[in-house]
Amino acid sequence: MIANFQPSLWSKPVLEIISAIGSLLAGSATCAGLWVAYTVHKNQKLLAQRQLIIPLWDYMSSLRKFDPLLPITGDAIKIVNTLELVAICCEGEMIDEKVILRTFTDQFINHYESIKSCPAIPGLNINGEKLLLENLSAVQFYRKLDNIRVNARRLTP
Repeated sequence: MIANFQPSLWSKPVLEIISAIGSLLAGSATCAGLWVAYTVHKNQKLLAQRQLIIPLWDYMSSLRKFDPLLPITGDAIKIVNTLELVAICCEGEMIDEKVILRTFTDQFINHYESIKSCPAIPGLNINGEKLLLENLSAVQFYRKLDNIRVNARRLTP
């Protein structure tokens, strides 16, 4: 049957239509492949971000309650460094911020506010607020969390 193929039986417009359909199908397959690759990439990124929660969990759970009236310098530094680490991980999109908000909001706010209320940190000659201001990512993330906390109780029309 193929041996009897005669190009003259196929008109030029029919061949152009078949070629256009083939090109359209190839383009559609390419778009579908790109969409699948993007979806896989997005899911892989989210998985990698969520896997970082475990080390951050270890850091946050190792923090002791901080007494601003009887401050221990090492504890203050460890708390501030951990808060800065969490904030930088969110800022740099190394971790899924939704998971951090769900998991650490109350702890972050409590630790931040206990450091902030410390009148003097022994050996550093600064108060808690000044120590926090040296860690701008933690300050900015606290403000974001505090804003979420304040607006959570807001009435919406």
